[in-house]
Amino acid sequence: MPPAFVHRITQYDPADRDEHGSYRGAQEAVSDHGPVEAAYVEAISAFAEAAGIERLEIREPSVAGPVHLGARPAIQGHGLGGLFPADLAGYHDGTEFSLAVALELIRVMVREEGAWCRPEGGDVIAVHVGWDQ
Repeated sequence: MPPAFVHRITQYDPADRDEHGSYRGAQEAVSDHGPVEAAYVEAISAFAEAAGIERLEIREPSVAGPVHLGARPAIQGHGLGGLFPADLAGYHDGTEFSLAVALELIRVMVREEGAWCRPEGGDVIAVHVGWDQ
């Protein structure tokens, strides 16, 4: 069954998207590590809390390899330091984690630090961070 609601959380004007939904405006697609980033994380937190979601699962996890397509170079540890062990044990499809960890993973993805996944809470919530935030 398709989701009841789909929300695009973005700092960009919808008028600056092409017919495929890709952003084509002049604003830089780089995390500000400040109020815009915080607004993304807070919005996702609010949706999860409103849906009663306290735990999510990792889907399709990946980390940057020799070729990194982000606007910034990946950082050592792929931004996962403090969330997962250095050998990335536990960073695999199906790992369950708290909403707090999910929000930090989303922050890592928005900052393009080198890790990407799709946090999901059952069939209630799925978060996808695109290459242009």
